Amino acid sequence: MDEQVPPSQQPTFGQITPELLAEMKTRARDLAIKQTLEQQAAPPSQTPQVIYVRRNLTVAELLLVFLISCGLVTGLQAGWHFASTTLPRLEIKFK
Repeated sequence: MDEQVPPSQQPTFGQITPELLAEMKTRARDLAIKQTLEQQAAPPSQTPQVIYVRRNLTVAELLLVFLISCGLVTGLQAGWHFASTTLPRLEIKFK
């Protein structure tokens, strides 16, 4: 911050006027623009590192995995039963 408010103009708590507030907003906006332009102009010093964080499964995820696995096992058993008992009994007749 190269622009400092002189001590004589620094407001005490509760003495912020609308003009001073507008001036503070203008300075903050100008400073934000300046910082953004500096960040965009400077080349990145290094490539960003991707950090993977391991976390535990939630209850909903555990229930979903359980239901999917039960459905797969039941579906495979039903498919095997259909293939082993029903299909051999089918006859195809040609006229």
